[in-house]
Amino acid sequence: MNTSPRLFVRSHVARDLLQNAALFKTDKLVVWEYVSNGLQYCGPGTNPIVKVALDSKRKRIAVQDNGRGMDWAGLQNFFVMHGENIDRKEGRPGRGRFGTGKSAAFGIAELLRITSVRNGKRSKVELQRANIDRITSEEPIPLDILEREVPTPSGNGTLIEVEGIHLRSLDQAAIIHYIERHLAKCPKNATVFVNNHECEFSEPAIAAEYRFTPDELIARVLGDAELVVKVSKSPLDEDLRGISVFSNGVWHETTLAGSEGREMAQYIFGEIDVGRLDDDKSPIAAFDMSRSMRLNPENDLVRAAHAFIGTKVEEVRRGLLEEEKTRKAAEEAKKLAQQASEIARVINEDFNAFRQRVAKVRAKTRGGSDLDQNAPTGGEQEDDLIFGAELPAKQTSPEGGPGVAEGDGNATEPSNQNPAVEPADPEAPKLGRATGGSGTKRKPAGGFDVRFREMGEAASRAEYISDERTIYINLQHPQVAAALGNATVDDPLFRRLAYEIAFFEYTVALAQEMIRAGACYDLTDPVFEIREAMNRLARKAAALYAE
Repeated sequence: MNTSPRLFVRSHVARDLLQNAALFKTDKLVVWEYVSNGLQYCGPGTNPIVKVALDSKRKRIAVQDNGRGMDWAGLQNFFVMHGENIDRKEGRPGRGRFGTGKSAAFGIAELLRITSVRNGKRSKVELQRANIDRITSEEPIPLDILEREVPTPSGNGTLIEVEGIHLRSLDQAAIIHYIERHLAKCPKNATVFVNNHECEFSEPAIAAEYRFTPDELIARVLGDAELVVKVSKSPLDEDLRGISVFSNGVWHETTLAGSEGREMAQYIFGEIDVGRLDDDKSPIAAFDMSRSMRLNPENDLVRAAHAFIGTKVEEVRRGLLEEEKTRKAAEEAKKLAQQASEIARVINEDFNAFRQRVAKVRAKTRGGSDLDQNAPTGGEQEDDLIFGAELPAKQTSPEGGPGVAEGDGNATEPSNQNPAVEPADPEAPKLGRATGGSGTKRKPAGGFDVRFREMGEAASRAEYISDERTIYINLQHPQVAAALGNATVDDPLFRRLAYEIAFFEYTVALAQEMIRAGACYDLTDPVFEIREAMNRLARKAAALYAE
């Protein structure tokens, strides 16, 4: 008989709960955790409705649903860390997998209160962070029981209250955007309100759609999965690009599977539902409980899905590249490119002057020195160019800038007799080469680009894509299309409108870039800069109205 002491795996419940709570670092993750429960756990025949109340002043979030609610036994099961999901146990797939959602509130707050009604009985419990912190052993964490199955005429549903939030403020726009992205795969009868806003997923205008099924070899791994690849009429924001990977309707990842950052990839989105991910029992799990929205590429099933997605996305992207080349070859497209380049030149002249002015102000506020006076003679920016034959550029001066003089440093003679150049449109002659920074790849930090695109009648007049620093003007917007009419792109009316649209987008983008760079010290700074920039640019474009 073996009489040696036995060893057991145990869990420190308080630490376990707080470590899981740390995965919910933002308000949007916390809100969606409870919203998704209200949408998923709904009684038969009930259209799910979830109302979210955000109160930044009182540091409070409330999420009310009309789901099936929880009785006392249901509440007990809810507060079992890593407990088995009842719906999943009964064969109904969904998000509940790791049993960690109840900890979400403590990722950002001090208190979680749950009021739930089921079959005419209401229960209310509360858990505070202070009570969790007091637990120093493997003991369970006690909850404060405020009500237990009190009779009520109210219908089924659950109210989640999160209080004592540590965030500086609640980001309502980000929360709405996150919910709307997830609503794409929710039942069509689901309704979510955030304060007074009804969340609705609006799919981008589609120019083309392609459907792919895996070949026999890949199908053995992925099963019956269809990949839908869509092409947007206009460039997509970064968080909308890529193929959304679902499993039984639950969203796990969005990926371009290797095409990230490549030309025309910013127009591609779509989806695939790989049901086998939900039942995968591989030693290396496909996903974890972190809600990171990233699948594990080391998992065999995920690797096969990425390979399938990557091949088809690249196929579509290459087709778009060929179409783009054909489009650029058209005479009108060339004229539009020339106009866009000229608009960009005017904008970048203003932007360069603005940057120099900001640099001088910053230098003087740091100790009275002028950054321009101490600027190195060699380029240190990633987008600096000198005369050469490698990159598109345009000549700005027949000879280089002033050299460095000995003694007083006031040289007036050029040290470089080659022409001075600056970055230009990709179709421009190759008159430059990279000289500064850590590499030769040009970055958008050098200035703004302007392009014309057919983005759909319902799309905005223009869109500014920050990571490209590019302003896209929509040729199909009713105002722009009316200005063009039966005329050519050289028509003065069309040109004036194009300049006006680009100037407006630039001034707003300039304010955004100031905020991102931390160059705003007061809320009125961006408004002032928008007004000033519009005035400067209007003066530069005055000649257009004399035509």
